[in-house]
Amino acid sequence: MPDFDETGFFGRQQQLIRIKRAIKGAYPVVSVLGEGGIGKTSLALKAAYDLLDDEAVQFDAFVWVSAKATVLTPDEIRRISGAIKDSLGLFTRAAEELGVLGPGTDPVEEVLDYLENFRILLILDNLETVLDQRLRNFLLDLPLGSKVIITSRIGLGIENPVSLGALSEDEGARLLRAVAGIRGARALTEMPNEMIQGFVRKMGGHPAYLKWFVAGVQAGKRPEDLVSENALLLDFCMSNVYGYLKADAQNVLRCMQVLPGARNQGELAFLTEFSATRMQAALLELITTNFVQMRSQSTNASEIVDTTYQLTDFGKQYLDSRHPVSALDRAELIRRHQQLHSVGADLRAEGSASPYSPETVDVRGTGDFNVARLLRDALLAAARGNTDEGLSNCREAQLLAPTYHEAWRVEAHIQVLRSDFGGARAAYERAHELAPLSPTLNYFFGSFLLDQGDYPARGLELLQAAARVDDAHTAIINQIAWAHLRLEDYVSAIQVAEHALSTGSPYQPDLVPAVITAFRAAVYWAISDRDKGNLDSSLHALEVGAELAKIAPVGLLVDESRDRMVQLGLICAEIAELSDENFVVRKARDFQSQLYDKLNIVDQGWLERRVGTVKFISDKYFGFVTYAGHDYFYHLRDLADSTEWEYIGGGTSVAFSPNRSHPRGYRAEGVRWLG
Repeated sequence: MPDFDETGFFGRQQQLIRIKRAIKGAYPVVSVLGEGGIGKTSLALKAAYDLLDDEAVQFDAFVWVSAKATVLTPDEIRRISGAIKDSLGLFTRAAEELGVLGPGTDPVEEVLDYLENFRILLILDNLETVLDQRLRNFLLDLPLGSKVIITSRIGLGIENPVSLGALSEDEGARLLRAVAGIRGARALTEMPNEMIQGFVRKMGGHPAYLKWFVAGVQAGKRPEDLVSENALLLDFCMSNVYGYLKADAQNVLRCMQVLPGARNQGELAFLTEFSATRMQAALLELITTNFVQMRSQSTNASEIVDTTYQLTDFGKQYLDSRHPVSALDRAELIRRHQQLHSVGADLRAEGSASPYSPETVDVRGTGDFNVARLLRDALLAAARGNTDEGLSNCREAQLLAPTYHEAWRVEAHIQVLRSDFGGARAAYERAHELAPLSPTLNYFFGSFLLDQGDYPARGLELLQAAARVDDAHTAIINQIAWAHLRLEDYVSAIQVAEHALSTGSPYQPDLVPAVITAFRAAVYWAISDRDKGNLDSSLHALEVGAELAKIAPVGLLVDESRDRMVQLGLICAEIAELSDENFVVRKARDFQSQLYDKLNIVDQGWLERRVGTVKFISDKYFGFVTYAGHDYFYHLRDLADSTEWEYIGGGTSVAFSPNRSHPRGYRAEGVRWLG
């Protein structure tokens, strides 16, 4: 006899539909999970009666067996006489119901045989009292065609679970009034609705709590006492669960008791000093008991933030009452919590100071602190040359926080250090799926595609996406200018730098790379059109270069920018020589003067720089530059930047300072590659 016959079935319509759909479908085992008294038995019975009346369901028999061992009264938890104590007793009862149990036979085999020959819906109620391997094996061996519904406070991990929570406030108030009316509890039926809803809120919409509350009022107890002194109810609802938990799961519960609130796997792993796999196993065990509730949070439709875990209200009340945390354990957990927040504060400070440095970690919130710590350790290990250790830390971070994009971005950075560009791209793609709007991620991924991935168009798209979120940061501006240069869009490369200079960015000193890129673009543009014989367009490129020199602050015109201005001046002279149009000649001379006038302001000595062509280069780290009919010797140590040696080959243009008084003849000093 279902207890909802007394009041009618309340709520649970979505769960009811899901159970019936699963039983009609392919699922062999469906479980109804929840704490004691939450309504598991009522839901399973309602589903069974509905299926029994459904003409589309063709079961030969419906069998109900309950292992319920206790009943809650207003004053005690009463043991049920003759209750089933183990799974063998459960199968014996099922075999008896089917009428197939012969003398000396194995009830499990008898039931399986019957389920194989007939289509049976077997409902096993309150399984948390009889859980053992025999029951798991039975469910794994279930014959095709027959189905099982189980109710339990603890999941088995091999079924399709339906979890039950509390009733809504409205459903709880209606249930309380219905029970009070049927049982004649006038103190409650005459109570104002606001007061009824207040009691329902205090009881958390828990069905057994509501019914026990009505029974207690009937027995003469004060309503306010029943909601404040509920140890008996807690024992009834949460017993037969805590004792089943492994030590790791109990350790996690202690952590949640001391530090209440929603916490993710990363936080809990740090507080308990568990590895990712160990923490996942403990949480999976707790989720099946309904001691813990799980929630996924997101900031928008495209970016998942995190999955968090916290104690249910009943779980916390029960643990605080029956399993309080020792003072020593409490102090240690609080100490580790403070340590984690100290680490997090340092990581946030590092990220704020240098958000576009690949060695810093983007921390979204407090839930990222432990995983971000692992990723910082990964970066430090990789910087020391131990990329295997770095990747191992990344793997641990990915297990703890699979939706945290930085766990994959840092892996991509380390894969680049290992020259595994395919692995780096795969990791970047995964990170981008998780956080497509992150400006730092779009910056790093876009830069990778420009520099190592050889996909400049896609790289530019990502960098522009970063700029839409953070348009003032010079790291992004520099890379967008570089992307345009890679795509041979010289006009856009220059425009990016000019726009950045005109806005007066607070990070203006960091715009040196963008200015260098813009001067390169002006040079390449001018040379390309000159070589095609398009002198008018080449002259326009020189005009743009001269204007760039005019607006660029002196502090940004360093090193290569100055040499590019020298190079532009020489191209001006070449255009003037090549053209027979007075206008072109005059303009070319004007632009050359503008460039040299600015160089004179920047550094008069730079006007002595020359641009020559590499004539010969030896594998012994020396070579010759030819200029104006003379050969200038240079050695690796004469390069302005020794890392440019690999780019310098025969026919390469270089800028240099000529030293004609060197004791060994003409010498090129401060040699810089110009491409």
